[in-house]
Amino acid sequence: MATCHAAGMDLETLGQAQRLFLLAGLLRARPMTIKQLVLHFAPDLCLDSQEWRRAERMMQRDVQTLAELGEQVVSTKTRPPRHHIKHAQQSLTATELLIFHAALRLTYHRATGEGEAHKRAMQRIIGWLPEHLREVTTRSLGDMGKRRRTPEDLNLRHAADAWTGGHPLRFLYKKPGGSGQLRPNIIEPYLIEPHPQNLDLYVIGRETTFHNAVRTFKLARMQQPEVLRGEQYRIPADFQPREFLESAWGIVGAQGGRKDTIHLRFRADARYRIEEGGYPHLKHARDPNPDGSLNATLQAPPDSSGLPREALAWIFSFGPRVEVLGPAHLRAHWLNELREAAAQGDHA
Repeated sequence: MATCHAAGMDLETLGQAQRLFLLAGLLRARPMTIKQLVLHFAPDLCLDSQEWRRAERMMQRDVQTLAELGEQVVSTKTRPPRHHIKHAQQSLTATELLIFHAALRLTYHRATGEGEAHKRAMQRIIGWLPEHLREVTTRSLGDMGKRRRTPEDLNLRHAADAWTGGHPLRFLYKKPGGSGQLRPNIIEPYLIEPHPQNLDLYVIGRETTFHNAVRTFKLARMQQPEVLRGEQYRIPADFQPREFLESAWGIVGAQGGRKDTIHLRFRADARYRIEEGGYPHLKHARDPNPDGSLNATLQAPPDSSGLPREALAWIFSFGPRVEVLGPAHLRAHWLNELREAAAQGDHA
């Protein structure tokens, strides 16, 4: 005989305000019965137990409370009735809804580990979709909470608390290609920005410990983050995100405003990807070469090693379908990397 118990979220200790907040998010996302709501909050309660009946009554009262607070709670005439909160989609155009959905999918792909914060945010976005799209969109999030946690997932809360609260963030950081040693840093976060290629999150702000200038740090690379709650800062009015990011191929802005012009030739079988666009710092010739290839130039900032590593990662993603024509030092680096990779293949 199964033992009746409550596991997961305890409805009685959760508190009404928090319950109502979570409940409203669920009912905006899709219609649900009282039984489905109880199973969501307390999945291990035994059916027909005293605890189950008490939880059902609590859910029924909470649904009624939401209606009394002004939410447009609609209940179907089916048995059992399904409850949902009618959302005012008429204020958004179809294109705006699609943009919201794209934001939802990007958030889903970035969600790691337990992803509870991601899940709550996505449930809000789902609430804006038309009812016939909510169910399939909810199903598309089925593996949330089953992924392996990453350093970015662990650091996300600290970065969010620092940024939204206006507090500096202290952390240890090992710079790629640097000394290999962890260095303490303190940053005043201005922006938390996703990388346009791989969607990794980066913190942009004034680093006050060493550089005393605006710098970019990868969130997943931070160690032992600590929010300095006793300190406050203000984002300066002269910080222009567009100007900072405009100089970046990916997310790292140019230090000192320097950008290198890289000359490329894309093979005929890669030309369509360049002509489709989507690369704001890449310009290509109007007409292809006689062999079908296409010449192009891009501007990208170098890092402290003198190489535009973000742009190089993108260039290498094309494999043999692109050739670096110049500048000479960059072409030499590109060729050397290819030779090393080929040599490793020969030894395999």
